[in-house]
Amino acid sequence: MSTSPVALDIQSLSVGYRQRDGSVNTVVRDVDLTLTRGKVLGLAGESGCGKSTTALAAIGYRPGGMEVLSGTALLGDLDLLSLPLPKLRRLWGSKVVYVPQASSQTLTPALTIGAQLAEPMMLHLRIGGKELRARQLELLNEVGVPNADAALRRYPHQFSGGQQQRINLAIALSCNPEVLILDEPTTGLDVTTQARIMGLLKRVIAEHQTAALLVSHDLPLLAEVCDRAAIMYGGQVVEAGPAAVLLTQPVHPYTQALVAAVPDPSGKTALSGIPGAPPQGVVESACPFAPRCGYTIDPCIRANPALVSLSDSHSARCVRATEHIVLTVRDRKLELPVVKDHSPLLSVEELWCEYSSHRSTTPVVKGVSFDVPQGETLAIVGESGSGKSTLIRTVAGLHPPSAGSIRFEGADLPSNAAKRRRTVRRDMQIIFQNPDTSLNPRHDVMSLIARPMQLFERGLSRRDREERVRQILAQVNLPPSMAHRYPNELSGGQKQRVAIARAFAANPKLILADEITSALDVSVQAAIIDLLSALSAEHGTSVVFVSHDLALVRAVAHRALVLQQGVVREVGPVARLFDSPQDEYTRELVNAIPTGGATRTGGLSLQASGLRHGAAPPADPAA
Repeated sequence: MSTSPVALDIQSLSVGYRQRDGSVNTVVRDVDLTLTRGKVLGLAGESGCGKSTTALAAIGYRPGGMEVLSGTALLGDLDLLSLPLPKLRRLWGSKVVYVPQASSQTLTPALTIGAQLAEPMMLHLRIGGKELRARQLELLNEVGVPNADAALRRYPHQFSGGQQQRINLAIALSCNPEVLILDEPTTGLDVTTQARIMGLLKRVIAEHQTAALLVSHDLPLLAEVCDRAAIMYGGQVVEAGPAAVLLTQPVHPYTQALVAAVPDPSGKTALSGIPGAPPQGVVESACPFAPRCGYTIDPCIRANPALVSLSDSHSARCVRATEHIVLTVRDRKLELPVVKDHSPLLSVEELWCEYSSHRSTTPVVKGVSFDVPQGETLAIVGESGSGKSTLIRTVAGLHPPSAGSIRFEGADLPSNAAKRRRTVRRDMQIIFQNPDTSLNPRHDVMSLIARPMQLFERGLSRRDREERVRQILAQVNLPPSMAHRYPNELSGGQKQRVAIARAFAANPKLILADEITSALDVSVQAAIIDLLSALSAEHGTSVVFVSHDLALVRAVAHRALVLQQGVVREVGPVARLFDSPQDEYTRELVNAIPTGGATRTGGLSLQASGLRHGAAPPADPAA
């Protein structure tokens, strides 16, 4: 290993995608990032701002249509951007490891976990036999996969989403790489598992002097884990500096807006989304954030600003970066829709669910009961593998219960969704955690969102359906141009918004939401939560909201049900569960919420030196 403190030096990286007409759309421009041994660099920004593209391009990986337009990425003396594919493959998995966001898409369904964990070590470390097996068990135990010996013989589909992500991390760490590229590694993980995984990563990075790039929309997590952070918007770095300073004392208006969209664990203030959507490529002629910024002045729309150095370690790409005005980014009090009718819309009684194989039967939901009144949002929280997803899939009619009953509007429901009345299928919509497996890759966005209208509102003309789709796209913060794209042309967050839009298109009475914001950046998350609240207030829509993000739960739910290994540990109003949890397990979950280094009751520090979010700028730019 080199003695240089710099493991990967990325300079002037510009990336584009070849369009159908032969032109190139530049999506990343002049990005400089330095990955230092033993340190973690955070990379944040909204979905579609170029984070994943930057991470992939920097290690030499180029999916279809991607072109590196300029720049270097030096791993020691090797420029990863100029190496041929055979040499890159010898580095990938050994020296440089990329951990993608969609864990279920990266594990081979036909191979056992043991085979997939063994492959990189056999290829790069040339080990086998007892040494290989001991290393496999050590890795699975380190990342918290239960019953490691049996896990080696199981297949990916036999693990929850959070467990699959832990297995991916074990594979990534197997060869002790020099550089770790982590693309949303905690997506789908509960707070306790997230804390365990981040603790493991920090220890491994410190012990082995590994350099890490952590791509995430979880700003409190970045503040706690990362040494430095960079914020991307429109394919450019708009602010960079020490993570704790950047995320508690932001200067760029965009960074300020992202901080304002972070859920407040105290439950005192509402989420604040960012109106509009980011550009679909680099804006050369103006500040790319100008159309969404409340502080735009003439210089902002005349040229793309340069990075301004604010100190030796802090810079921002804003013509007003040196102004110092008290920042107040969050002043809207949290107000949930009022539940007017407490009679149950959905009733679940003593529900038991299990998974069976030819060898054994494993119960995963054990005698769960709850009611959901019209207009109420009930959160279901718990660690990965606690039975949350199985529970709502059973309610949706996608998994047969072994015992218990499900009633909707007072009527017993068949356990199979196909046997339920058409009106029930319309009124009860489920949104899955992973849009990669729930969106048909052969259909464009217009067809995907219009499908519920074709099924349940057959009187609508094609023109009316298309107009309705455009309205729903605007509600989930997607531009009309997205309507004719296919899922493989969208980022992970954009695909999830399409899945959410499709559920809304049916005008349901009940939405079953399985970790629907886990892949979304904080600004879009705020917009979705606002939309759910608006639906509840206007139409009395009820929501069963499965989430591992307890701070978000406080911003969206009236009540919460805490599951552990399929058993209800506590249920009650969200405020009581947060402020005075009665069960020890609930206390552990609440105490594990990332706070970005601030107090748990105050969330991120939102008083900083910068511009007043949402307020009119001063008349004199020099004020």
